[in-house]
Amino acid sequence: MFGEINVAEKQKIPEDTMRNKLKQDSFDALKNRDNKRVDVLRFLISLIDKKELQLPPGDMTEVEEIGVLRKELKNKEESREMFLKAGRQDLVDQLDYEIVVVKEYLPAEISEEKITEIVVQAIANNGNNFGLIMKEVMTKTGGSVDGGVISKIVKEKING
Repeated sequence: MFGEINVAEKQKIPEDTMRNKLKQDSFDALKNRDNKRVDVLRFLISLIDKKELQLPPGDMTEVEEIGVLRKELKNKEESREMFLKAGRQDLVDQLDYEIVVVKEYLPAEISEEKITEIVVQAIANNGNNFGLIMKEVMTKTGGSVDGGVISKIVKEKING
């Protein structure tokens, strides 16, 4: 009415994004009265929403969504280690549960051998330019591998 534009239509939001899967699973968990899972899923959705606000409209991709989840997984694992050292088993147990839930939404890790093959190919294409190699490998792995793992392999191969 009066020239209004459907915002979702304008932005062409894909239906199969990670955020939509999290929202649907959150809704299902709510119906099943699994409040612990609902809390974790809602938190992950809020992190993705926050990341999207930092990007130009419509630029949020599934790779970025996975990156958000990977970063949160890393944060939870680091927190778990600190709580373990502090003897806070209650918090360790809570984080163990949250880590399991986050891992459910991450793609399977690529083997180190496969990553090494991709790195060797990227070195052949880009010489010893660390930045270009990292960019190519991260693109080819589609965000399914932690950047720290790739960085370690690249450094080994360049200096190797």
